[in-house]
Amino acid sequence: MNELILDIESTISSKGNPFDERNKLCYVGLYNDTVCDLVDVDYSGTPYRERLEFIQRRIDSHSILVGFNIKFDLHWIRKYGINFVDKRVWDCQLVHFILTNQQYPYPSLNGVAEYYGLGSKLDVVSTEYWSNNIDTTDVPKDILEQYLKQDLELTYQVYLKQKEEVEKLPEYRQRLISLHNQDLLILEEMEYNGLLFDESKSLELAEELDKKIKDIDLQLSKACPIDGFNFNSKDHLSTLLYGGRLVIPKKEIIGTFKTGERKGQEKEGWVDHTYDLPRLIEPLKGSELKKDGYFSTDEQTLRSLKGTKESKEIIKLILERNVLEKRKGTYYTGLPELRVTQGWIQGRLHGQLNQCVVRTGRLSSSKPNLQNFDSEIKELFYSRYGG
Repeated sequence: MNELILDIESTISSKGNPFDERNKLCYVGLYNDTVCDLVDVDYSGTPYRERLEFIQRRIDSHSILVGFNIKFDLHWIRKYGINFVDKRVWDCQLVHFILTNQQYPYPSLNGVAEYYGLGSKLDVVSTEYWSNNIDTTDVPKDILEQYLKQDLELTYQVYLKQKEEVEKLPEYRQRLISLHNQDLLILEEMEYNGLLFDESKSLELAEELDKKIKDIDLQLSKACPIDGFNFNSKDHLSTLLYGGRLVIPKKEIIGTFKTGERKGQEKEGWVDHTYDLPRLIEPLKGSELKKDGYFSTDEQTLRSLKGTKESKEIIKLILERNVLEKRKGTYYTGLPELRVTQGWIQGRLHGQLNQCVVRTGRLSSSKPNLQNFDSEIKELFYSRYGG
């Protein structure tokens, strides 16, 4: 058999993200139709150099690596120094997505196995350990190995079914599936290398934008001098533009404590303050929201509104503020926050490039969306090759 089934088990921070520095590779499973090897890498904490050499020899002796969502497994073995540069791959998840005409994003191994009538995974590790925040290294060895072995066997059976199905397809469809599988290797390398990111510069620019946003807030406050008005609130903006009643709770002294240790001291509580605002501009027909008395304040609606010079100036400031808020929250502070949450090393972003999401078959990206970066933030990224 020229194919080797590959599956790994890792610790569970950020759902086992291979770029999370808090994670480690616990087990590598290698399976063909005659041999199943379950290799303890970082599960028991013992030296594992010889075991990695064994894994490398097993991979070297096969030309095709088969897995389910195999990009995840390839990231992990690459991280531990395993070389698969000259191998081809077959991702059962990706193949199922294509065979079912891209109708079901990110199909699960359980779902695909059931689709072919092959049974299901042993969910005990997921349901009794991971879902209770018990990490992989604390799962009993016999249970973890049984779980891994079942995944390997299921993946192998799915592969055999898919291979039969693909061989019946027209040649152009076979070539398409082969091309997508080989594209996966390029995407894996891109994700693994990540983007070099100037985090300090990003946070500096966030502070600059924050000052600009506060300046806009001061200008808007002249049109609406109400303490506690929230320019991030769609309800508040709707009331400002289209008129209506605005209720803002404020903390005030509402009396004194009558008993207890704080007897005689002032007591604070929330008091609603009500403001009736005039209509500055007529809302567009059909822009009513489900919440009675409120109208849309999205970008397209705001750009379509017609009004006085004063109201147009307010709309211009709101639109400018929205752009700055999005840029700050999504990029300048959002990207560093994502990097910290995911546990990635400082100065690098490992966005996902997804083949199993969009029904048209095109590539998508997430966490973060690398395909939809604001042109203004290009200065935050730099080449690892200089220049």
